[in-house]
Parts: sequence; structure tokens; C-alpha cells
Amino acid sequence: MGNPKGSNNCLVCDKNLKETVAFLEDDSFDLEITSDCLLEYRKNFWGTRRTGKVNKYWWDKMEDIEFGSPINRFIFIYEDRRVVIPLRDENMEKLRDYLEERV
Repeated sequence: MGNPKGSNNCLVCDKNLKETVAFLEDDSFDLEITSDCLLEYRKNFWGTRRTGKVNKYWWDKMEDIEFGSPINRFIFIYEDRRVVIPLRDENMEKLRDYLEERV
């Protein structure tokens, strides 16, 4: 269950939701897309609860962005480290659309 439509702040953490462009729920993590960064909220092994681990990737620090195929993966270099995020079909399309709009 998410925040009610039109909410200005998250009911759980009180984060300002006006900064959020999109929120993508996936099996191993949730992704929050903001105009400045991509936030990755890790889930436990079974994908039922968040672990509390958050990875924050600034868009302007990402290099060599690509979309893997035939397996849906968002791949990029961040601070000299290769990052690979597997995605569901619908989330891959949303992320690809957002990045195309940024360029």
C-alpha cells in the first residue's frame, strides 16, 4: 500500500514527494526516480520487505548507461564501479522513457 494520491509527503518517512518523478516497485528492490538521482531501496531475499539499505545514484555521475537485452537490465558505471539492476518489463520502459526525456 502506497501513499494516498495527491500526498505531499511520505506517510512513513515524511520525505517530500514533490521531488519524486516516478516510483517503480520490483522484486528485489524499489526504485525512486527524482530529477537529481535514482534511489534504490533494497528488499529482503523474498522481496517482501525493505532491508533498510538504500543506494543513491546521482544522474550526473552515471557513465556508459545502457539497457541490457534480452534480459532487462539497467547498466551503468558509477564511481568506477559497474552497476547492474534487473528490471521488470514495465519498469524498464518507464526508466527508459524518463532518461530519453532528460536528454
